[in-house]
This record gives sequence, C-alpha cells and structure tokens, in this order.
Amino acid sequence: ISNPTAYFAMLLKWVFLSLSIFLAYEANCHVLGKRSISDTSIHGYLTERICWWNEVCKEEFQSLFRCRCPTWSYCRAPGRYYNAFCSMTATGYIWTQPGFDGNS
Repeated sequence: ISNPTAYFAMLLKWVFLSLSIFLAYEANCHVLGKRSISDTSIHGYLTERICWWNEVCKEEFQSLFRCRCPTWSYCRAPGRYYNAFCSMTATGYIWTQPGFDGNS
C-alpha cells in the first residue's frame, strides 16, 4: 500500500455505502412488515364457490363476497374501499371470510 491515507478513505467510503444500502433495505422491510387490518363485517356470499388465485373475492362497496378464497389464501385489498383479491400475502386490509355454512 503506497498511500495508507487514500486506502483508508476508500475503505471508509465502501463501509459508508454498504451501511447506507443495508439501512435502506431495513427501512423498506419495516414498511412491508406493518400489521394487517382484519375486517369481519361481511357474512355472506353471492355464490357458494371457491375463487381462483388472484380472483376478485370482494368488490368495493359490496356487502357480500363474490366467492370464497382457498384455505391457504386471504381475501386481501390495499384498503377498505378497494377490490379485494385472493392472495397468499397476509398484509394490507384482510377481509375475514366465514365458511359457506356461516362458520369460520
């Protein structure tokens, strides 16, 4: 190493850059990890059938589900006043669906 000061400055830049990237990644993960909101106010279905994956399970402003999501997925929307789709992701606004017989 011919110039230790330049080497140290370059090393410090790489450490700072790596730390900045790591903290930005952690901040994004925290945003994605916020709690879900669960809503149990809808109790019935328009039709007694199972939805396809990524199908609309509840339309905005409707008081009945269009279909029931499979057991491994959630009726999920970005907010209360949006269409909800069957999704395996349990974040966002989750509409809790009862069974076809009225049980959860």
